[in-house]
Amino acid sequence: MKYYYTCSSEPLMYSTCGNLMSKDGFLHHRRRFDYHVLIFVLEGTLNITQSEVSHAVAPGQYIVLKSGEEHYGHQPSTGRLAYLWVHFASGTPWETGRYGSSLKLPEAYSYLIPEHGISGSLQRISMLFHQLIDFSRQETRYTEAILNYAMSLLAMEITQQFLDGLYNRNHNISPTIYTVMEWIKSNCHKPLTLPEIAGEFHYNPEYLSSLFKKETGMKLIFFLNKSRIEISKNLLSSNNITIKEAAYSCGFQDEKYYMKLFKTYEGMTPLQVRSRCP
Repeated sequence: MKYYYTCSSEPLMYSTCGNLMSKDGFLHHRRRFDYHVLIFVLEGTLNITQSEVSHAVAPGQYIVLKSGEEHYGHQPSTGRLAYLWVHFASGTPWETGRYGSSLKLPEAYSYLIPEHGISGSLQRISMLFHQLIDFSRQETRYTEAILNYAMSLLAMEITQQFLDGLYNRNHNISPTIYTVMEWIKSNCHKPLTLPEIAGEFHYNPEYLSSLFKKETGMKLIFFLNKSRIEISKNLLSSNNITIKEAAYSCGFQDEKYYMKLFKTYEGMTPLQVRSRCP
């Protein structure tokens, strides 16, 4: 499997972006392009070949089409196809690496993106992509800089998700449980229950809870509350929010229960944590 990387000391250079929607039979034209292309599929399957290697990019997956390498659609899509795309460049060349069971990371701080990967958090990548598209439709004094930094943030998010996935793979956490963990962290501010979380992924609650404990060593509800406590710690760093507001803002429905859990998880009370904030 290939991955691409380059130095991230400077922001990437945005060119253009958009979204494609096709009802049926989409076939990407053949070309060798001067820009790198990032495609993130939302619906359907994109069949595309790069450097004579064929890819079927499914929903929640992305592909990087490297500048100067020929790519083309090798088979029309079946049914609806929707994806987000962006063209970009960088001031430093993108190197190509290969990884199998292990990956030697570049020493320099880098953008590092698989040629064909799967999103660990579809919500975050989709949000950042749509934010980029929204910025591209604005005309302000800082539009060019905003677009370059928004593109860089998107690439950094993909890099971080990729590295998180490698860490979890090395610690025997499956893609399914990793996705559940990321979803919980993104939604823990809501009043969730175990059956609701399991239903989101079409699992039996007892089975999902057992699988989660087996792979992570934590009970699912423990992880949910831990994620909520982390959010509340950030909220408490602001003196403009009360402890009650912090509790309710991160998904707890009972202030006293929140304070009890906080002491259990952190070894100190919310008030003690707040007093340590500058």
